[in-house]
Amino acid sequence: MKKSSKAIVAVASVLLLLASFAGAAVSAFAYVNTTKLNKAIEQNAADLKQTGEELTRIGKTVDEIKEAGEAEGKTQENDVCIAGEYYIRETTAISDAYKTGDTSKLDDRQKETLKMASDILDEIIEDGMDPYECEKAVYTWLTTKLKNDTGILTVIPTSQKDSDNPYGVLKYRSAVCVGYATTFRLFMHMLDIECMVVHNTECYHSWDLVTLDGERYHVDCYFDSDQNSYRHFNLNDDLMGQDHNWDRSFFPKATGIKYNYAMQNAVELDDIYAIPAFVRGKADAEESCFSCTFKDLPAEDEAAAIYIVNRVTEIVNMNYADRDLQNYWAEIKDGRFLLCFFCDFYQEDPGTVLDEEHAEKVHDSIEDAFGDMDTNGELVYGDQSGAYAYDWAAGTAGRIGG
Repeated sequence: MKKSSKAIVAVASVLLLLASFAGAAVSAFAYVNTTKLNKAIEQNAADLKQTGEELTRIGKTVDEIKEAGEAEGKTQENDVCIAGEYYIRETTAISDAYKTGDTSKLDDRQKETLKMASDILDEIIEDGMDPYECEKAVYTWLTTKLKNDTGILTVIPTSQKDSDNPYGVLKYRSAVCVGYATTFRLFMHMLDIECMVVHNTECYHSWDLVTLDGERYHVDCYFDSDQNSYRHFNLNDDLMGQDHNWDRSFFPKATGIKYNYAMQNAVELDDIYAIPAFVRGKADAEESCFSCTFKDLPAEDEAAAIYIVNRVTEIVNMNYADRDLQNYWAEIKDGRFLLCFFCDFYQEDPGTVLDEEHAEKVHDSIEDAFGDMDTNGELVYGDQSGAYAYDWAAGTAGRIGG
């Protein structure tokens, strides 16, 4: 073969080799870019999916915010938060089960609540009682058997978490205002008495609105707790409005006076000048609520009546150190007036109340740490009627009151 031919073949071979390399490089480049493109597409798809999910979430949040905004300021009876932590919840499932005898739809907690409530009604309700008498029996039980849960010691496990519902109220006998109101309503519904829970406009307090003989009355067991003074038992809007406020455009009007406790137990006096002797007798008898009515109260006697009432109230509060006497006037139909006196009795604080075992442990631990100092004092343990007191000075315990 000629040299020229060999040269041509060599060049051709080189060109073919270079072409082969170029093709492989292009293929490799195409593969790399396709892989990157696929990954980019997958990433974009993932980003779009995440964005879609985020938009959906944001959309739901916006709807929730809009819904909450629309609900703000809207008054309703149930599912209302009071004081930022207590909730008014419906309990008709329990009262319905009581009336029908069918507990199949109740959970264990509701069944326990029903059992506790039923036992209490069996204890306080007697055959032949009318609705007013039943209502009064429930009010009396709630205002004398429960204690207020102030919610101060929130870091210590207590009954506070259930103090706003009948379960906790009946089990632990401790309640905030919502607990009193929802438990009273539960009892009323179990007794077939119409009742609803009312809350004030600022949503920090709640009470009840009960219906008797077609007329409505306000009842605030929480305000009357520990006193059983009937101060807030079956008041109409005018009387309740003296120290409560609520959305009157939502809650039905309370206009009843017949079943107001003061009206039910009022003594009719001949004239306003019989008031001082009447009040003195009731004060000496330590009655917590007493009232009187007048056949007629002429306009010219109104100033004298107001002065007499204010003066005797002042005298009682000065001379009976254990009480705070207050009063209110209510106009009755046909020009008659009702004058009600109600009294809060102060009880001496027995000190720190503990059972005997804890009292001794408390004493020993304090003595171990501070025994070289003056630790004279008294620690009360037991119930208030027959409590024991540990006398640090003598190192002995004894029963208070004999």
